[in-house]
Amino acid sequence: MHPTKTTKKTKSTPGVFRKFFTKLYQLIRKAFHWLHHFYLRYLYKRDTILATISVFLVIGLLGLIPINTGILNPFKTALKDLDFNDISYSVLKKNAGTPIDNRIIIVNIGNADRMGLALMIEKLRAAKPKAIGLDVEFNGPREPEKDSLMRYVVSNTPELVLASRLDWKNKTEPLDVGYFGIFTKNSGYVNLIGEDGGTIRYFSPFEKANDRLYKSFPAAIAEKANKEAFQHLLQRKRAFEVIHYTRTIEQYMVLDGEDVIQDNIAPELLKDKIILMGYINADPYNVEDKHYTPLNKKFAGKSTPDMYGIIIHANIISMILDANYIREIPTWLFWIITILIAWLHVALFMRYYIEDHIWFHLVAKLAQIFFAILSVYIGIVFFDWFSIKIDTKISLIVIILAIDIIYFYEALAVWLHTKFGFHTNFHSKAH
Repeated sequence: MHPTKTTKKTKSTPGVFRKFFTKLYQLIRKAFHWLHHFYLRYLYKRDTILATISVFLVIGLLGLIPINTGILNPFKTALKDLDFNDISYSVLKKNAGTPIDNRIIIVNIGNADRMGLALMIEKLRAAKPKAIGLDVEFNGPREPEKDSLMRYVVSNTPELVLASRLDWKNKTEPLDVGYFGIFTKNSGYVNLIGEDGGTIRYFSPFEKANDRLYKSFPAAIAEKANKEAFQHLLQRKRAFEVIHYTRTIEQYMVLDGEDVIQDNIAPELLKDKIILMGYINADPYNVEDKHYTPLNKKFAGKSTPDMYGIIIHANIISMILDANYIREIPTWLFWIITILIAWLHVALFMRYYIEDHIWFHLVAKLAQIFFAILSVYIGIVFFDWFSIKIDTKISLIVIILAIDIIYFYEALAVWLHTKFGFHTNFHSKAH
């Protein structure tokens, strides 16, 4: 008879998991109860909800007041041209590895006169490109012989798109098509939003004036080069688009206009391409037709403009051809997030204002700083990784205003309590 072996009893796997999740549930429940007692119960208090509504009412009222004082103008200008998403381009080098766009060729016209431009267009047309865009505005007649040649070239080059200009302030004025614009139906306005000294972040694809829909310069060129991409842009029905800067001048092929005239460029290189003719100067300190963009090396307090207008148009055309648009969160989602942020912050401020007033200002300032850093970081990450633009300015304004609104709301609530018996958590507190 063999002695029986005693085996150690082991716990079953399901029993271990059950015990673990029970403990986890109990910890979460305790944490939630503590959080509810400490903070969350203020979310549902009438004072919190009314104070949150008051914040947005004040913002709405401030928006109705026309403020145009000399004291505020420098701050207004600085804030208007400030966009933290520029860090994605200037510091993080968004799209730095984007390859050269072989569909677009830039021709530097330099200081060519009208005859020189006409000869360039003739040479380019012979190579059979998809479209030719001439970023030059012609004001009035010059030398008859040169004007006559230019007029002939414009009239007989269906691929050519001329630059026109639209009066932003008075759209009842007809489109300024320039001296040669009457000889072609192919033109697009070259106006850029912010070209008067601001940073070029947006462009207007189409503008309605005099019961007509006018096309921008890049849209008119895209229509000739790729009908499908143009239709997609048209169907987006956006008043303006955020420009997706995917390339600098180094990421486009740039040819010299003189080489084109002298037949130093192989026609095969130009065939079925989009040709953009514009001014480029090798001198980095020459700022003629140069603009500030988010790619500027100095994110704040920019020194000199960094990109020629023709390169900006090239970036816009690349974006249209690739349908590579910067996306923005829907308006309804933006306001839901903003209201939620305001509600959570007001509840936190209320809790400390009423129960631990000695810590109120410290907590409020720390919360403001933390949210400002977090919101900017999230905005940059979404823009850099997913090409989604999130405007956090309104949220920051809401958090800044919330503290002062609580003071005003307290005075109103206490007065209503004294006068009409309005129930409020403030009436028994003195600070």
